[in-house]
Amino acid sequence: MARSQESSSLAWLPLGVLTIVLGATPLGYLPVPGTAQFLTIAHIPVVLGGVLCGPLIGMMLGLLFGLGNCWQVAPHDPLVQVLPRALSGLVAGLTFWAARRFGNPHSQITVGSLCAALAGSFTNTLGVILGGVLKGLMPTSEVLPVILFHGCPEAFVAVLITLPFAVVRGSSGR
Repeated sequence: MARSQESSSLAWLPLGVLTIVLGATPLGYLPVPGTAQFLTIAHIPVVLGGVLCGPLIGMMLGLLFGLGNCWQVAPHDPLVQVLPRALSGLVAGLTFWAARRFGNPHSQITVGSLCAALAGSFTNTLGVILGGVLKGLMPTSEVLPVILFHGCPEAFVAVLITLPFAVVRGSSGR
């Protein structure tokens, strides 16, 4: 029994390593034209952490991602780069928890992970956009294009990756 609790308490570790690698290196940011400059995939382990390990782990992974992003990508502003990332893991975890607690028993994991991936990903996107606009780093005319051409594809990829992991983990008795 102690061994399974120990392995379960370390489930976040590979996601933490992946978060650091993707957040602090160019691997997590695919360059694209436009104001946002990048299609971000570094948020995916954060969303996975929230879904698979809970809201607090998701938030800690988001904090790691945000710090790495703040180091890797200009403007190096914690309000714009760290806070939304920490919140994205928290929101993903809370969304999954709520869906598991209150959702249809036959689709809790599927619907929960789908909603969590969307909520976590859009928390990241909208938080960065809001921070950027408030700080004068992004013109309001770019908000809709960034949501459509960066946020939506990022959310789609988050769903594609999160859903199978959550379903496999859920079917194994989580």
